[in-house]
Amino acid sequence: MDELKKSVLVPIIFFSWFRFPLKLKELRRYLWQNELSEEELKKVIRLLPGINYEQDLIWYGEIADERLSKAELANSFWQKTRRYRWLFANVPFLREVFVTNTLAYDNVKQGSDIDLLIIGKSGRLWTCRAILLLSLNLLRLRVRGVDKHGKFSPELWLGDSTLDLRSIALDNDYYLSFWLADVTQIWPGNEPKKLWQANPWLKQHLPIAWRSPRAKDWPAIRPSYGCKLIERWLSGRYGDRLEQRLKLAQQKIIHKNLLRLGVNPSVVIEDNVIKLHFNDRRSAVRDAIEGALSEILAEG
Repeated sequence: MDELKKSVLVPIIFFSWFRFPLKLKELRRYLWQNELSEEELKKVIRLLPGINYEQDLIWYGEIADERLSKAELANSFWQKTRRYRWLFANVPFLREVFVTNTLAYDNVKQGSDIDLLIIGKSGRLWTCRAILLLSLNLLRLRVRGVDKHGKFSPELWLGDSTLDLRSIALDNDYYLSFWLADVTQIWPGNEPKKLWQANPWLKQHLPIAWRSPRAKDWPAIRPSYGCKLIERWLSGRYGDRLEQRLKLAQQKIIHKNLLRLGVNPSVVIEDNVIKLHFNDRRSAVRDAIEGALSEILAEG
C-alpha cells in the first residue's frame, strides 16, 4: 500500500510545490511508476492525510486556486508562440523546438517566460544557437535580465544525435521526469517521437504520461528554402571552422554570465549539449518531495 500511496503522492507534492492543484485526470496521467483507474485512485486519495480534494482539484499544503487566471494567461502565451513559429523555419540547422516547464502544463503567472528545448543538428549546434539567439534579440523576443514576461528562454540545447537526457539527470530526479513528460513540440509540428525513443526510461517513471505525449494541433511548417541553402553552404570545412569560432565566442559569454548570475548553477557546455540553468531547482524539489513523503507516510 505504501508503494501505491507514493505513486499518488509524488505528483501531488511536485505540482503543489509549483502551486498547481491537479485535476483527477491529470493526477492519473502523472502517477509515479504505477497505473490506477480513476476509481482506484480516489480510494488511495482518501487514505492520504493532509491531502486536499475539493471540486475535482487535489493538492498538498496551502494553495489558492488560480487555475482559471493561469489558463487565460497561458492561452495568450500559446498564441504568441504560434505567431512566431515562422522564425524557427528560418534558422539553419534547427530540427525541433519544444515548449517546456510551466507553460507546457498552463501554469504561468505575471512575469513568467516561455522555456524552450531546442534540438539542432549535431556538429552545428553552436551555429544554430548563435543564429536563433541573434534573431530573438533583434525581434526583442528573448529574456533579457528581469524582462521576462512572455519572452522566449532557450536554456537547453541538444544535438539530434544526443537526445538521451540521462546524462544530465540527478539521483531521483523527479523534476526531469515530469519536465520531459510535458514537453510540447511547437515546430515543425509533431509529437516528440524521436525524443521519446531516446528516453525510454520515462516509461518506467511515468507509464501513463509516456503513452500520452503532449502535442498541439498546429499545421507543420517546413524549413525555408534559404535555410536549406545555408545548411548546404556550411556543411563542409568552412562550416566546421565557423562552428568552433562561434562555440568559443559563446562560451566566453556563458562563463561571464555564470559568474554574474550563478546561484545554484547546472551548466553543461559541450559540442552537442548546452544546458544553461543558473539556478537549478531540481535538488530542492527532490528534497521537498522526499521530505513530504516521509512525513505523510509516517502519519498514514
